[in-house]
Amino acid sequence: MKTISIIKMQRLLATCDRLAGVALLVFASEAAFAQGGPPLVTDDPETPGNGHWEINLATIASHTSGRWEIAAPDADINYGWGEHVQLKLDVPWNFAHETDQRWKSGLGAANVGVKWRFVDIEDSGFSMSTYPQLSWNWLSSSARRGISAPGRQFFLPIEAATVVGEYALDAEVGRNFVQQGSNQWAAGFVVAHSCGENVECLGEVRETWAPHNSQTLLNAGVHWKLNESMVLLASGGHEFGAHTEDQQRLLFYFGFQLLK
Repeated sequence: MKTISIIKMQRLLATCDRLAGVALLVFASEAAFAQGGPPLVTDDPETPGNGHWEINLATIASHTSGRWEIAAPDADINYGWGEHVQLKLDVPWNFAHETDQRWKSGLGAANVGVKWRFVDIEDSGFSMSTYPQLSWNWLSSSARRGISAPGRQFFLPIEAATVVGEYALDAEVGRNFVQQGSNQWAAGFVVAHSCGENVECLGEVRETWAPHNSQTLLNAGVHWKLNESMVLLASGGHEFGAHTEDQQRLLFYFGFQLLK
């Protein structure tokens, strides 16, 4: 009986966490102008447009049990190949620190991906895409020195987005295939709403499931459009769930998006 009560309490807390993430967004008064993607984890179906560049230069910090990992800079380079396809290359320079050890730095795991939006919101009232991405270490020494995780990962998701009243909504679900570790399911939900002139507030709830481990990420962020070619990006989040070594006690993103 005690075990059943504990499980019910955990489910109730998880539900409260999700509702809190959505409630963070209920304080604005104008329509949203963007949705997922940096600085959040959950992506959306949007692409840069034919011949356009979207370059995100950021510092990303993650704190787990006994370990700090900081990507500075993280260069996320995206190019629009036609109106419906986006090509991506993400290359970070990582700094890693574990308890009682010195800081280490080196090239992190690179990520390449291709996004294809196969449903347009103008035609259907919602948009959908798929965004397969492959991550691996260009330098084997990075994994050997503990700067990045060993092996390859392949993420195969589906994204969908729509607008309801003054709120932009985005959802993503996918399977992450991990070469040296447990495969994972991931599902994320984003709410976006303008909270000032050229400022958009974001809230994210993202679940990941692996064998014997489930985590809920609550993330709040902001897009601040400084001018036609530059956007400030920032977010901060925390994972709730089983207390494992990989649980992110803190996830932080700060950077700039350059549009051309």
